[in-house]
Amino acid sequence: MRSMISFRGLFFLGCVTALASAAHADEARWRDCRTCHVVEAPDGRELARGGRSGPNLYGVANRALAGDPAFRFYSSDLRAAGQTGARWTEDNFVAYLAGPSQFLRGITGHPAAESAMHVELRSGGRELFRWLQTLD
Repeated sequence: MRSMISFRGLFFLGCVTALASAAHADEARWRDCRTCHVVEAPDGRELARGGRSGPNLYGVANRALAGDPAFRFYSSDLRAAGQTGARWTEDNFVAYLAGPSQFLRGITGHPAAESAMHVELRSGGRELFRWLQTLD
């Protein structure tokens, strides 16, 4: 009985540690984004502090590309991508982070399409997307 309790305790402690570690990793990825982006709920609560030179990432999951009505500074190429009906699915989000201009070229079919976002996140995009979903 005693070994079963210790195993359960160790298992629980391991799960808590893994969750805390994952949350810390996602917040660490957010540091790369927060220079330009904020996560602010519709009621004005700031869920993840950040800048305002990029769109608010609250509710980004499944939002249309260039779909934050409060953000007026989308590039013409991102607006064109949005006009295709594309949405911020997990796969699109990850692909955009890994190569923003390449992503826009693929969506729009314009070989010279350029993104205004010049930061690339080649790994951790899925985790960041899922973390943003928890803030909705």
